[in-house]
Amino acid sequence: MLVDAGLAFPTASMIGVDIVLPKINYLVANKDRIRGMIVTHGHEDHIGGIVPMLREINIPIIYAPGLAYALIQSKLKEANVLHQKMVWTKARDRVQIGQHFSVQYIRNNHSIADSYCLIIDTPAGRIVHSGDFKFDHSPVENQYFDIRSLAAAGESGVDLLISDSTNAERAGYTPSEKAVIPKLKEMIFNSRKKLFITTFASQVSRVKIVLQLALQANKKVTIFGRSMVNLANISKDLGFISIPDNFIIKQEEVNKIPPEDLVILTTGSQGEQFAALSRIARNEHKYVKIQAGDQVLISASPIPGNEKSVNHLIDSLFARGADVIYGLGQTIHVSGHASQEEQKMLLNLCRPVNFMPCHGEYRMLLKHGETGMKCGVNPDNIFVLDNGDILEMQDGKCSINERVDSGIVLVDNDNVGRLDEDIILERKMILSDGFILVVVNINAYGQYSAEPKLNTKGILLPLGFDERSFKKELISLTHEALESMIDKEKPSSIENLDKFSLKLQSIISSKIYNFLDNRTRRYPLLEVVVLSNHGTVKPVVAGLN
Repeated sequence: MLVDAGLAFPTASMIGVDIVLPKINYLVANKDRIRGMIVTHGHEDHIGGIVPMLREINIPIIYAPGLAYALIQSKLKEANVLHQKMVWTKARDRVQIGQHFSVQYIRNNHSIADSYCLIIDTPAGRIVHSGDFKFDHSPVENQYFDIRSLAAAGESGVDLLISDSTNAERAGYTPSEKAVIPKLKEMIFNSRKKLFITTFASQVSRVKIVLQLALQANKKVTIFGRSMVNLANISKDLGFISIPDNFIIKQEEVNKIPPEDLVILTTGSQGEQFAALSRIARNEHKYVKIQAGDQVLISASPIPGNEKSVNHLIDSLFARGADVIYGLGQTIHVSGHASQEEQKMLLNLCRPVNFMPCHGEYRMLLKHGETGMKCGVNPDNIFVLDNGDILEMQDGKCSINERVDSGIVLVDNDNVGRLDEDIILERKMILSDGFILVVVNINAYGQYSAEPKLNTKGILLPLGFDERSFKKELISLTHEALESMIDKEKPSSIENLDKFSLKLQSIISSKIYNFLDNRTRRYPLLEVVVLSNHGTVKPVVAGLN
């Protein structure tokens, strides 16, 4: 039985990567054993990998709560994946996966509506999976955490708790989603120019608050960003958001509304290059521009790794004359994950024999393990695992047993798995040190059939060189390489010409890299192409470095 199938977003070092998927070699090798999938909620890091996974394995049935169900269906339709069997689940529903897994959905609180914990009964023992959670005692949707059902499970015995560790380093309690209302209300009611508000597209509760406050302030709203428009429409169809039909205006009509009467909800809270807010900050958006005095409210915290891009976005907005409101001290964002006291509460409700922290950086898992010990879990029964580790349970007893192949798969556009470390390294070299291309044409005698061609991009020139003298020096090194080859060996056949070309390519590369190392301490991506003419018109690419 599978629980969720998410994706991750690339770090700054993953140049040109759109998304990151888990490697599923183990699942592919054991695809005949898969009986179904349970989805806990609709965030991308829990459902974003389902469509790519379905291209490699068959999942007989997927159970998902309402919002996640609708979002997955939208993804399946867009990807033209048809006939996938899915079942819409509700609070306290119990579903059966194969012969051995009985699963009950237990409502929790998170930063997206329709989020659930799982009680999983198996012949090997009972597991509680927390999903992503916090305890919000005044939720926006008035959908309260089903504490009673978890307490009942704890009373009858929980053999293993698998629990969200995202905020394991944060003391105290995570504030309620309603904590953001006072500041948002102040901003929306008092804005005298355009007000831009950005948050995670999946933050349905936050979007709902913004829309309700704008409606109360008698202002119009427009939404920029495909993911946010899609989620808002789905949330409205499901009844999570209730607004008049003419309340949200079309993007192309944004300039017809007086600035003081307009609230713009937009994607881009993480500084994503092509998100709506980043394009607005670069003055590249088709329908709207930042004017001096406009306000931008960033109702989100940077995901680790996105700090630079978010800071750049903020600087760009300030440079356009906007007043940007951001940061923890502004009470405009709260986390959707439990802090330490809530994690203790879940541990005490479930009273597990075994405990496995999950969903967080390794240090967070360790910290959550320490919290488990404070709540009375035997240290020998706390398991902090790496991706790929197997936790085996039998008769309610757990142990770590071997490993399976794991890792990540980088996705560039629709190219899944074709990116590797070598390509990423080449992109880093181009980004940091530039690019040099040398093209050499030789005839069947190992002599030039045309003057070498050279092109450079992003190169820091050595001291004492201008662009012309630098290129002249590299061409001279190319001549030296060929002359040294001719002095030692000449091609006497087509086979020898190919070997000659490959060796020439290597010597040219070596001479140019030695020069750059001595003069610049820079190592750009160097491509040396040797085209060898065998007496026919068609050239042969002898080598690329």
